[in-house]
Amino acid sequence: MGSARFRACRGSARGLPKHIEQRLAEYIDDPDDADLLRGETLLHTDWHPDNVLISNNAARVVDWAWPTRGAAWIDAACWVVWLTSAGHSPADAEQWAAKTPAWSTAPRRTLDVFATAQERLWAGIAADAPDVVWIQDVAAAAARWTAYRRP
Repeated sequence: MGSARFRACRGSARGLPKHIEQRLAEYIDDPDDADLLRGETLLHTDWHPDNVLISNNAARVVDWAWPTRGAAWIDAACWVVWLTSAGHSPADAEQWAAKTPAWSTAPRRTLDVFATAQERLWAGIAADAPDVVWIQDVAAAAARWTAYRRP
């Protein structure tokens, strides 16, 4: 069902969502590391709390402004930043992410690369919005996650 929906939303080849390694290219030092994120899973990647509507015991994911193709574990990894921003420790946030089957497919180094890219992405967003508190909070959370992942 999910792949049928993906085919329906992608339209022509020109309408395919970008790959995650394209979206994060400027935040990854080694181009070979970008390949660690590669995959064909349709990802949301913008897990702001306002983008998940819960009604009648069902969740609806909205605001697909950044649809992306990549490894299946990436959306769960994006949750780590948001959960950390909401007050969870990075370790606890990773435990929540680990409840998704795809999380176990991500090697440690791959998660390290992704965490560093998220830190750099959010640092840039925060630099452009110094007075927006929630953005500063998310950038700080991304930095905490990266620091946690470093030995």
